Amino acid sequence: MPQWFAVVFVCALAFANPYAVAEAQTPEQQIELSRVERVGHDIYEHDRAAWLGTDALREELGDEVGLRLRGWITERDGDAVIVTFVSGPDSGPRALYRATLRGDVLTASGVADAPLTDAQTRLFHARQTAMASPFAPCSPNYNTVVIPAVGGEFADVYLLPGTTDANVVPVGGAYRVRVNLATTEIIETQAFSRSCLVLPFERAAVGMFMTHLATPLPTETHVFINLSFGKALFIGIGAEVWSIENGRIRLVRP
Repeated sequence: MPQWFAVVFVCALAFANPYAVAEAQTPEQQIELSRVERVGHDIYEHDRAAWLGTDALREELGDEVGLRLRGWITERDGDAVIVTFVSGPDSGPRALYRATLRGDVLTASGVADAPLTDAQTRLFHARQTAMASPFAPCSPNYNTVVIPAVGGEFADVYLLPGTTDANVVPVGGAYRVRVNLATTEIIETQAFSRSCLVLPFERAAVGMFMTHLATPLPTETHVFINLSFGKALFIGIGAEVWSIENGRIRLVRP
């Protein structure tokens, strides 16, 4: 089935039936999907903070600042996300620039020439460890989101393939690398796909369709894709089709 036909077929099928959407059937599924939705929203907000912060950084300091930039970390602060851009060597990373995203708007940004805190240094080292791990990239450019666990023993580093082509959506090639924050050892690595699949971004289409083999349920990266591109995402997993709209996951029963 051609990709464009699959998109139109599944989207039309889902929206045509008033009783087509059903909740997940088991308590275990409900718990997992609630976690997936929550983490997917978190990844989206952290990634958006980094994206808008990068625009502010380059506007204020110029494109040549990229020669000094080592990466960035994002931290949750209530309803805000603070992104800190990092320069300097691993032995002494420093904050180069900071920006705060509250809601959908940068409320503050500016140069910040100061050493990272101990907690920020651990997050930055976790990011660097994940970026240097032997994953199979699907893009020359990867974005990162580092989310520490409650208690701070480890952090999940999400490696997200980027694109400069506004006409494609990279849905394959994302990874989660869990890193011990005390030792920077990798605890586990999860691949969210088995191929470097990209979907065409049709601005007039109501949604996009893909098949998924890596997990029995949609994942947080699917929620992230839905929120990032503003299109309903329909996912075929075995005999089931799931939909994600506005970050909410539903089981489609045609």
